[in-house]
Amino acid sequence: MKKFTLSALLVVLFTACTKEYYEEVNPHTFTETYRIYAKDMIEKVDPAGTYFEYEIKEPKLTNEVFDYGIMQAFLYYTKDGKNTLCPLPFSDFILDNNNYQWEEQFTVEFQPGVIKFIQKISDHAIDPPISEYYDIFVRFLW
Repeated sequence: MKKFTLSALLVVLFTACTKEYYEEVNPHTFTETYRIYAKDMIEKVDPAGTYFEYEIKEPKLTNEVFDYGIMQAFLYYTKDGKNTLCPLPFSDFILDNNNYQWEEQFTVEFQPGVIKFIQKISDHAIDPPISEYYDIFVRFLW
């Protein structure tokens, strides 16, 4: 009787694990590259200091994508002649001609229908963005 019970239990355990109980879905993706010109960025001030922001209206970033999807953003960045694709948020340290070191910070915020690109300088001075434009690559997966 013990051998029968053990055999029956093993059969149930191993056959129960062979059936797939999940629904297979085909993921949807959306990718886009946006060029943001520094002249179009809006200067903002908060208690921490000054920063620059640019808001992109993106109707494909729906509530469903926002609630259940994965959102990624990358900055195309060139330094010392090398092109890179940096995941956001990203910081770079810069040494100017007067040996003054500061940090340039980039981040992105997602909301349904909106992507916000934000650029800050570590001293939060009212200095314009360093580059003439920034290219960001955005990917949604849902």
